[in-house]
Amino acid sequence: MSDVRRSHLIEALCALADNGVQFVVAGGAAMLLYGFKRMTLDLDIAVAPDAPNLRRFITTLDGLKFIPRAPLPANTILNRELMARLVQEKNALVFSFWRPDAPYIQVDIFLTRENSFERLASDARVVMVDGRSVLVASRPKLIEMKRRVKPIRDTDLNDIEALELIG
Repeated sequence: MSDVRRSHLIEALCALADNGVQFVVAGGAAMLLYGFKRMTLDLDIAVAPDAPNLRRFITTLDGLKFIPRAPLPANTILNRELMARLVQEKNALVFSFWRPDAPYIQVDIFLTRENSFERLASDARVVMVDGRSVLVASRPKLIEMKRRVKPIRDTDLNDIEALELIG
């Protein structure tokens, strides 16, 4: 993963792993970690919801110069009730962080039960990233997640086809 579009993904994954954050990678970054050639600029992850882990996550992203995209403080993710209200009232699927110096780079953490850390970690695969163990959502869960995308994009259809071929 040497090109510039991918280096920020490796940097973020390594920083999260180095800081002891428990997380599972999904989305386009998972496709890359499975060995598929594909472009993605964001990192979709499920983060273990315990407060110490979420604090490590926030500290790590702060060190990488990420800030919340929504006009809310990063520590908002520590408030489970507020996060549940965002899902219920605003139909929020993710809480996004971005870098003002590189606005196309984004880290999204899943908020919904079907994309929870516990659910994705239950059958996740371990992939080595620059010497660090990183959990990646299983192929069946990635396929399921991509089929739930509304409206489904050509990229998702291509990912589903690729995942089913190696299935």
